[in-house]
Amino acid sequence: MANLVYKRVSTDQQSTARQDLVLEEAGIEDPAVFEEDGGTSSRLHPLQRPKFGELLTYARPGDTVHISEMFRLVRGTGHVLD
Repeated sequence: MANLVYKRVSTDQQSTARQDLVLEEAGIEDPAVFEEDGGTSSRLHPLQRPKFGELLTYARPGDTVHISEMFRLVRGTGHVLD
């Protein structure tokens, strides 16, 4: 079972430093990290984001996906329910 980490920022001016801190404090061991390029729009459905697609291809049953905050993955429940 693998630990998979997904990170994304909304603009080129943002960094993943806060996400890194939250995930580090969670004590996730040996994560496989999938980080979108800066400015990957939250308007895109998660399945349209390149690194999230890679994460889904990489993931196996029993793996755990870690995100620092739900809105790093989705902006609203509509995407979760799709």
